[in-house]
Amino acid sequence: MLNLDSQATSLLNHRQSGGVSKSAIASLLVISGLAILVWAMLPATFSTDLERIGQGKPAVAIIYDTENGAANNLMEGYGAIRHEYEHLVEFLVVDATRPKGQAFIRSSQALIGSAVYYSADGGKITSVHGPQDTEFLLDSIKNAFNL
Repeated sequence: MLNLDSQATSLLNHRQSGGVSKSAIASLLVISGLAILVWAMLPATFSTDLERIGQGKPAVAIIYDTENGAANNLMEGYGAIRHEYEHLVEFLVVDATRPKGQAFIRSSQALIGSAVYYSADGGKITSVHGPQDTEFLLDSIKNAFNL
């Protein structure tokens, strides 16, 4: 039988310093997961070039802020249907947190969580306020742009 003295037992029971704890690994995984989620929520697939309004193609300008539920709903809705009309309509995002976006909101009298529809020559046609389902968004595009 193996007989350990008290100093050896103490060394065996003592956790090695300098090692990575399980809670640190879990925290790192949670932070990584949140970063991926935030990245996925960014409206990166939509153009932010507001100069496209009035350049010969109708446009939908979505007034977006990540903190606004109605804006998030509209982004998801337009993201789901955009592929059907992107050859006919410009889908643009107005970032409400940026100075350029704030200036656009003031000049167009738009609200965060809404989408403003513009004709091919840049005239304002109508606004849609979120949240809305995809069927409503499809109908609004068809009606606004006579598609």
